[in-house]
Amino acid sequence: MKRSCPLFGAFFLGAVSAFAQTKGAELQKYQEAVYPESLFKSQQQGNVLLVGRIDKEGRIQDLRLFAASFSGFVDPAMAAVKTWQFKPATRDGKPVDIAANVGVRFRVKNDKRGAVPQPILGDLPVFPADASGAKAAPEGFPIRPGIDPKLRAEAVLDVEPQPKPRKMTVRVEATSPTGRPYIVFESPVAVAGGAADVRVSVVAPVGTDWEEGVWNLRFLTDGREAGGGQFWLARDPSRFDFAAALRRR
Repeated sequence: MKRSCPLFGAFFLGAVSAFAQTKGAELQKYQEAVYPESLFKSQQQGNVLLVGRIDKEGRIQDLRLFAASFSGFVDPAMAAVKTWQFKPATRDGKPVDIAANVGVRFRVKNDKRGAVPQPILGDLPVFPADASGAKAAPEGFPIRPGIDPKLRAEAVLDVEPQPKPRKMTVRVEATSPTGRPYIVFESPVAVAGGAADVRVSVVAPVGTDWEEGVWNLRFLTDGREAGGGQFWLARDPSRFDFAAALRRR
């Protein structure tokens, strides 16, 4: 028996009017992933986190796994995402490649909905940001050292609903292309009673020593891995081969 799973949230790298002809990618063709029968029967739920890029034709390229609640979810999630089609992102009216952080949720539709085995990200949009921390370009666009002083991530962390409010410590590490880790966020985060997710905003300064290339953004909750995603730095994005940098990882 085949069961479809809903995409977590809506993967929409939306247009932001303030950027004029600089717009994010827009999802135009979407296919749901198939819920694996064995995991469906055992009521196992969780997320798959994938990273890659959306190219100038609006296709998902260089897709790879970042994290998953269960390995059995990975193949159906990958198969579905590879079929997606986007209206490509544009800078000054011209199509450009952008980074993609993609999550797929697998959830049962009963009173156990949302009972994930441990906290894991459901969504991770990352933006270049100005000195105040406000978005300076759409999701997935490169952070330009010397122009974009900060990065902004608006994470959604999926958690198992529990009746009582609680707190968890969230730590976020940015890891450079050569493996240097930087702690960009560490703080207790409140989770409301009955909540199935919590939003975590991360605003971090871009260090003067940060390298160009593709970076990882890794989340931990109470010391346990909770998934993550990617962002990229390029002083001159028009001269930086993002596709080649992804393939070198």
